[in-house]
Amino acid sequence: MKNKWKNLIGKRILISGKGGSGKSTLVTLMAKALQEKGYNVLALDGDASNPYGLFKLICGTKKKTPPKPLIEFFGGIEKVGCPVDQPSSLTRLNNHIPVPSKRIDILKEIPKDYFVRRKRLILFQAGKIKEYGQGCDGPIEKVVRDFMVKGNYVHLIDVKAGIEHFGRKISERVDIILIVVDPTLESISIAKRIREFCKSMKMKDFWLILNKIRSNKIRSQMIKKLGRLKDRVIGTVQCDSKIIKSILEGKLKSEKQTLKEIKEIIEKLENFEGK
Repeated sequence: MKNKWKNLIGKRILISGKGGSGKSTLVTLMAKALQEKGYNVLALDGDASNPYGLFKLICGTKKKTPPKPLIEFFGGIEKVGCPVDQPSSLTRLNNHIPVPSKRIDILKEIPKDYFVRRKRLILFQAGKIKEYGQGCDGPIEKVVRDFMVKGNYVHLIDVKAGIEHFGRKISERVDIILIVVDPTLESISIAKRIREFCKSMKMKDFWLILNKIRSNKIRSQMIKKLGRLKDRVIGTVQCDSKIIKSILEGKLKSEKQTLKEIKEIIEKLENFEGK
């Protein structure tokens, strides 16, 4: 019998949606759930506007130093360039072969201060806005688009809020798009706009996760507002005050029920990818 969990190995999964919808929290929970199911996970923090992002959620407050930004490994903003103005693929400093064509060997090529390792998880940061007047974050998004590695990892890619990354075609090199939708009209509107983008790029593997749901009534109202998009809902994650409290205290702590909901979503993805 085929092991279903192998179906997500090598997949690049982009998590998108409205600001505050819970994207980074869900990425962190998915990383934990995937590891518990036996996967090796590569988490890429591609949100340039969030100072700490996945690093604090995964590592907590005890580890003070985040990994160096990947954009520095590739030569910095000037070398990498914006994917709109310079659409060519990301390359190494000493090699002109595009990274997607010759994937990165993490252990042989990248110094250890560029990533954090936690059991089956490796965490990278594409880059952050650190200075006033730093300019366009397009080069950071090119790193998000093209950073591909050797090995049997599931890639979880956390991008900044909204839809700007679709305008830069960051999503053209991913296998699955997950849209996180919280109980707001803005979140639903963004999900509908992303659906149109997915149609334009002929991306069929995009799904919605309803997040921060407090009751079945709210879920039903959201389903009604989503209209035809309701068929794309792959799972629901309830609002959990204990998780919110743990984030405020410095490190996300998962609850059994929430992890169960996340694992059910992963199992559905495994089934889709196995067909």
